[in-house]
Amino acid sequence: MPTPLPARPAQRVQLPAEFDDELRARLAALDTASDAHAREQRPENTVLAYRADWKTWTKFCEQLQVPVTAATRGTLRAFVEYLWKYEERAYSTVDRKLAGVAVTLRQEYDVVINKRDTKSARELLKDYRRQAEKDKEPARGRGKAPAMRVDALRQIVDKCGDDIFGVRDRAMLLLGFAIAARRAELAGLRLRNIVEDPDGNGLLVHVRVSKTDPRTVPVPYGTNPATCPVRAWKTWVERAQITDPDRHAFRAIHATGSVQPKGITPARVGDIITAAGARARIEVLFTGHSVRSGMATEARRAKKDPKAIAQITGHKPNSKVLHGYMQIVDQWDEDDNALVGIGL
Repeated sequence: MPTPLPARPAQRVQLPAEFDDELRARLAALDTASDAHAREQRPENTVLAYRADWKTWTKFCEQLQVPVTAATRGTLRAFVEYLWKYEERAYSTVDRKLAGVAVTLRQEYDVVINKRDTKSARELLKDYRRQAEKDKEPARGRGKAPAMRVDALRQIVDKCGDDIFGVRDRAMLLLGFAIAARRAELAGLRLRNIVEDPDGNGLLVHVRVSKTDPRTVPVPYGTNPATCPVRAWKTWVERAQITDPDRHAFRAIHATGSVQPKGITPARVGDIITAAGARARIEVLFTGHSVRSGMATEARRAKKDPKAIAQITGHKPNSKVLHGYMQIVDQWDEDDNALVGIGL
């Protein structure tokens, strides 16, 4: 038998109260750097939304005459009532504002809201929604973005010009469709996030700025060169002459046609998608989310497995949102529509 190694003497664990000033300074610097990195990973529209959520909460607290840090069960329920009944906000907006307030309180004031208090506020919100549905009130909010189907996508990219604006818009639309991108995800892409597959199969797109978990989408060459996202991307990179891996993949363009160093905002991405649809005279008013819903819808229509679709969209396989995309297609399928094949 091998001779056992002598046991090492147990080392005393140093407690935080015993840290010296030099260690505290290094840990503080690490905290600051990690906070900055976390902020950089957050989509710009999420940052702006949280800022707006906090502004709403501040206004509400002033009216209620309580400190902004007083996030209790009572104040949170009152906040929900205020948003739902008096400001007539959509369900998703109220739910997000609760999240935005919680995030800001935790990050800026070190105040952590009791989970039971947050749950009670959300339960009240669900009660309001159930009552609204029972009373058959009109749906609030903008509703789902219309899906940009492949036939519409073909018409749209065909109307993108051959100038630098058209080259960028074509690449953005096709790549956005291929990775089922939210507008913030397209705006957040850096050049380093889009790389060629080593075996020449297409592109590997690393979606790092996302409201959900990061994902990597393998984008193959398209069978139709006119709608191939890989070819469109390569054309844009060549024409724009962008090489800095840390700068945005899609850039602002000056009226003179000069490609700018700065990227475009999520709102601008949505505007470009909407304008491209209007330019092609598509009757449907597409929005920044339309390429995402369009990809999921078309993939399901092609009988792709929901798990395969979820890997591209970043949804959980049992996601209610993803299931909603499925229903758009499945409602006419003989296996899912009880009226098909019964002899009518």
